Amino acid sequence: MNTRRIVVTFVALLAAAAVLPLVSLRAPIAADDPLPSWNETASKQAIMDFVAKVTKEGSSDFVKPAERIAVFDNDGTLWCEQPLYFQGFFCIDRVKALARQHPEWKDTEPFKSAIAGDLKGVGAAGAKGLHDMLAATHAGMTTDEFNTIVKDWLKTARHPKYNRPYTECIYQPMLEVLAYLRASGFKTFIVSGGGLDFMRAFAEEVYGIPPEQIIGTSGKTQLEMRDGAPVIVKLPELSSLDDKEGKPLNIELHIGRRPVMCFGNSDGDLQMLQWTTIPRGSADHSPRFGLIVRHTDVEREYAYDRDSHVGKLDKALDEAEQRGWTVVSMKDDWKTIFPASTAQASANSAPLQSHSITGTVAYRVRIAPPPHAVVHIKLEDVSQADAPATVIAEKRIATDGRQVPIPFTLEYDPAKIIANHRYNVRASIVSGDKTLFTTAQQYPVLTVGGPGGDRDLRIIVEQSGDGAPGR
Repeated sequence: MNTRRIVVTFVALLAAAAVLPLVSLRAPIAADDPLPSWNETASKQAIMDFVAKVTKEGSSDFVKPAERIAVFDNDGTLWCEQPLYFQGFFCIDRVKALARQHPEWKDTEPFKSAIAGDLKGVGAAGAKGLHDMLAATHAGMTTDEFNTIVKDWLKTARHPKYNRPYTECIYQPMLEVLAYLRASGFKTFIVSGGGLDFMRAFAEEVYGIPPEQIIGTSGKTQLEMRDGAPVIVKLPELSSLDDKEGKPLNIELHIGRRPVMCFGNSDGDLQMLQWTTIPRGSADHSPRFGLIVRHTDVEREYAYDRDSHVGKLDKALDEAEQRGWTVVSMKDDWKTIFPASTAQASANSAPLQSHSITGTVAYRVRIAPPPHAVVHIKLEDVSQADAPATVIAEKRIATDGRQVPIPFTLEYDPAKIIANHRYNVRASIVSGDKTLFTTAQQYPVLTVGGPGGDRDLRIIVEQSGDGAPGR
């Protein structure tokens, strides 16, 4: 199967599925230079000249604030997209996290390859295999549950090359552009082929773009009543693919205004750039701006364009000169690529945390636990999918008639935490020899690469077949 086609199919299927609290890395606006991470090149000047002319009242190019719409692709434009779209890593990690509950996956593709981290093997399964993986890990989940899982994943997941959180693999120069435009009266939108629900989990904290200003690929959903409350449940079918021609269609559907500025990096953004910048006839002289981020820095990031299986830039690059689009060279135009790591920035100032995990254990059914019920909390090393988990620490808490949620603090020995291993908290509620409730999903904790602490973990346990509390 063609590798490029595999990746495109993978993205579409993943998107249909769709941190310690995320630390905001939004760029402040400096009065003297709003784009300090940009070199003094034509690209920086083009951005500033355009903003200056469309915000100058009385100018023939003046754009009213209500019409100042700027749209941004996400993958490869606002954050890194190599060696695989980050949502792809998320889906693979979901398979790994659930593997212990599905021993049959060890011999079934593409789950077998996902567990082994074999990206080629995952792609070789084709559209059907990828659809099966998506359905197995996301179908039936509510949008709120999905949002929580994404945020939990972002707490611990690290980029394989940079060993830093994915939310810190964002482009500092583009953060400055976002802040500069908003300070100039622009409304900024993400219009990306990535999953809508996936981006909504972090974009407001990281980019300052709220959920209602995010357009992405979406899956079908349905409304259900669960425990007397309405919830939106994710289905394994694609609703809208927000890529190529899908981008202008969704801009018209969800924004209803033609953008004034458009930022992209690949052929997937070509139609959005065309929709934004091409005049609507000889009488259309309205100011429009298009920009392409070209990945040219093999030392600080990656260098790729026409032959890449991720973020291919070919037709849009050819059309850029004809349309007058600004083509940014990462190597030549950007002083820096990523923001300073928040971990590094706080290392010398933050007080040491105790080595503990805190949170609550609860369940959704409206039933009181038996008087002598006990909450059992375990911290486990789950790095080996084909081997039993190793218990790092555990604690038993008597409920003593208390209602859920039950708070807990689980202390652990930091010497037992191994760099690059994966850790999970498991919880159950037992009464005598019967397990009444237990976790049905994984709750990943701790920073890969060293000990840390997770705070305010909210664990939901499900009823077990061993027994149920009296009604």
